[in-house]
Amino acid sequence: MESSSATGSANAKLRVLILGGFGLVITLGCVLRFWKLTDVGLWYDELWAVVGASDRPFMEVYREWILADSHPPGFFLFNFLWFKIVPTTEFWARIPHAMTATVTVLYLLVGTRDVLTRDERVMSASLMSLCYLNIRYALEVKQYSAMILLATVATMSYLRIVQVRRVDHRTGITLSATCVGLAYLNYFATAYAAILLLLLALTFRGNRRLLRDVVRLGVGCGLCYLPIAYFLYLQLLYTPGDWQSPNLWAFFSDFLAALFVDDPVSVRVAVGLFAGSLLVMTMARPELRTTLRSGRNLHLLMIWISMTGFMLMLGLSKPIFFPRYFLVAFPVFFIGVGILTAAMFPIRTGWLAIVPLVFFVKAGATQFRAIDTMQRQQWDKSVDLVLEWNKPGDRIYVLGANTDKTSFDYLREGNVDGLFYVKNVKFYEYYFKRRGAPEIAAKLEVVEPTVESVMKLAERFLGTGTTVYVLAGHHIQYSGDPLTTLEQLTQKVDITVLYSTLVYRLTF
Repeated sequence: MESSSATGSANAKLRVLILGGFGLVITLGCVLRFWKLTDVGLWYDELWAVVGASDRPFMEVYREWILADSHPPGFFLFNFLWFKIVPTTEFWARIPHAMTATVTVLYLLVGTRDVLTRDERVMSASLMSLCYLNIRYALEVKQYSAMILLATVATMSYLRIVQVRRVDHRTGITLSATCVGLAYLNYFATAYAAILLLLLALTFRGNRRLLRDVVRLGVGCGLCYLPIAYFLYLQLLYTPGDWQSPNLWAFFSDFLAALFVDDPVSVRVAVGLFAGSLLVMTMARPELRTTLRSGRNLHLLMIWISMTGFMLMLGLSKPIFFPRYFLVAFPVFFIGVGILTAAMFPIRTGWLAIVPLVFFVKAGATQFRAIDTMQRQQWDKSVDLVLEWNKPGDRIYVLGANTDKTSFDYLREGNVDGLFYVKNVKFYEYYFKRRGAPEIAAKLEVVEPTVESVMKLAERFLGTGTTVYVLAGHHIQYSGDPLTTLEQLTQKVDITVLYSTLVYRLTF
């Protein structure tokens, strides 16, 4: 009797230690969401959101930024209002996304008790807390953190409705609000919201009262979507499709790293162990098979298959085989994998739960190294260098696209380079102003990476001894004939290579 009691006490202590280990893992994941908020400058996509939504009238924001954006206008509208009350620094621009990503983890951990067991919540929250893309986008001015939170809440609301088989007032409002929020943030999230509502309608197709409630939700969401339906039309009409990566194996490898960690060996071992354990345990334990075939789990599987199937079909004609486009399906995936992991390695048994805990500890260490050494495009460092080197009489240019057109003009023409590079001068203006050099920002001019543009620059400065700096960001550069011509027409060309940005120092 005493031996049994001692064993039970030891198991209880082991469970507490294991829960503490999972708690530390989840805490680390949340802390990493705030680790690099200010240490590195904004990169192109962040600059698009920050510069485009601040210090300008709304109609200019609409005409020159929102129309050409590859996302619905909800995120721009949020930033437009947010930057009315906070400065446009890295910290204030990024902090909402770090907080939102953290709320997602905490919601899975403590806000889903009516749908998930303790072990399922712990496993799902651990997976979400250490997801590489979730951490990375928590540190960027992007809408993806908010999208993942809304997709998580919408999925749980869906499960609550099918679990109790009624659309109560609170859950109905939550599902509607999150679906509308998803639609205003991301086009793939719009499809996810539509899939949730469609699957609800199919689930209750035999119950007129419940079906009527679901249809009412769908109509309400549709009416709320009407004000931005025009932007979806523009996206479908003008999205370029000739830069799709055909290497699906590379996509799959990148996808696993984005889901978990950029450690191929550890991920493959973990996936193999997971699959093998699932096969063995479902064969050896009939009650596990029954548990996994529950209605809740089948609904999660239907949601994941529907969304993934939609994305794969769309990928046949559109350039979407990049992990970030699949982000909206991450929550349902992590919830499903969390349920399976909790069933195979339950914390209540103590020692079995050590297996996933070891993986999470290893993943946490990998994520810490990845985030601690993370780099972004160094627009800010480029400006710092030029301000350090600049002397009276020197001239400063920006390598980009002709600013006589807007991004939307370039989009309609199908000119992807013009669409992106026309904003370069605005982004460098932003950092020169941030560095206390508004007079330089006001005089910045654009040169294009063409032979003709190089010839015009040479005509202006050839033989004058003038030093000209050309700032190049976001993968634009002089290459081929333009670079050869530049080298021929100048006394010297010095190229300083930073992280995804270049500084050309030309001596004429």
